[in-house]
Amino acid sequence: MIRTILAPIVGLAAAAVLLVPEAEGQEAVNQAATTVDERLTELERKNAALEAQLEAYGEELERLNLRDVIPALGESLYGMGPAASKVYGVEQGLSIGGYGEFLFTERTGSGSDTFDALRSVLYFGYKFDEDWVFNSEIEFEHASTGADGEVSLEFGYIDYLASDSLNARGGLVLVPMGLINERHEPTTFLPANRPQTERRIIPTTWRENGLGVFGDVGGFAYKAYAVNGFDGEGFDASGLRGGRQKGSKAKAEDFAFVGRLDWVDTPGLLLGGSLYYGDSGQDEPGIPDLATTILELHAEYETGPWSFRALAAMAHVDDAGDFNDATGETLAKRLEGFYAEVGYDLLADRSQSLTPFVRWETIDTQASMPSGFNADSDQDDDIVTFGLTYQPIDQVVIKLDYEDWDGSGDQWNFLIGYVF
Repeated sequence: MIRTILAPIVGLAAAAVLLVPEAEGQEAVNQAATTVDERLTELERKNAALEAQLEAYGEELERLNLRDVIPALGESLYGMGPAASKVYGVEQGLSIGGYGEFLFTERTGSGSDTFDALRSVLYFGYKFDEDWVFNSEIEFEHASTGADGEVSLEFGYIDYLASDSLNARGGLVLVPMGLINERHEPTTFLPANRPQTERRIIPTTWRENGLGVFGDVGGFAYKAYAVNGFDGEGFDASGLRGGRQKGSKAKAEDFAFVGRLDWVDTPGLLLGGSLYYGDSGQDEPGIPDLATTILELHAEYETGPWSFRALAAMAHVDDAGDFNDATGETLAKRLEGFYAEVGYDLLADRSQSLTPFVRWETIDTQASMPSGFNADSDQDDDIVTFGLTYQPIDQVVIKLDYEDWDGSGDQWNFLIGYVF
């Protein structure tokens, strides 16, 4: 390119020397050509060096931008999972994280085996400044929006971070109950499947529209929210899961209060409980008030290679008998569940982990029935889950376990999960 541009200049220089004697002219032409060639060579060298520098600067800029937008995993903050907490660790601007699970299930007896792209999740957060933060989770379930698949906003809220002791949150929030609902990334619990108690009594993943406050005071972490209540028309014999409104045009005639308190000042120990109370009738014709109370106590402890978890939950629904008369359902007035879990890391103090574990759970979503209604024994389950969880690196987990139900429903589970 440079030679092409400068060629006419060389021609003009050559023509000019024709005005002087022949010998001197030829010598001048040769000298001019030599000088131009040297300058062209030097310009080409500098141009190549400049292009190399620009490419290096571009690669460095791209690397720095990606590092800022997709920071490394850190610790859990404000009760959220490690990936969901990433936005709180950036100075300012966009943060991206996520997780996913691929689950193969082999069922014994009746039922067909399945291999499911269970969920793929993206966290998008934005830190406006040191006080204001937006955080969200977008979940793609079952690999498609057709059939049983869907895309959902699992949470999306604005935080105002005023101080360690008092902060505010509003939007589509995760209800702060149990051990799984806020920390449901696959690297945060050992078995492939979430416990039934935290699916049917605490209906994980459970999110509702609301606002509230949270913070740390004197060794305790607390949360207190007001959220739209359940839509009780979705309650049934299996539990409260069908009453979730998920933030989608949620009926808001009835609101509920939920509060949580945890002791967090002892390293490795989480000890606390939560309470939910509110009506669930939503003023629907023929549906009673359905005052709903959920109480749960939980403990989690990690020491050396050992990890322990336990949770007990109870729910009480007023007017269950009137609801059953109106709808033909067999909703219980009291639901109960409990599980305990222990794991031992065989590769403790190494960069990998291999953890055999066992979880025992008992759940009865018809523990006490209203007068005139009989309990269904199929809703009373004892489940023992045992298996292995392997983490070759912090961001990848592989799980193999077996669920032994006291009735039917035994199954093998194989799961590949990731988080970033």
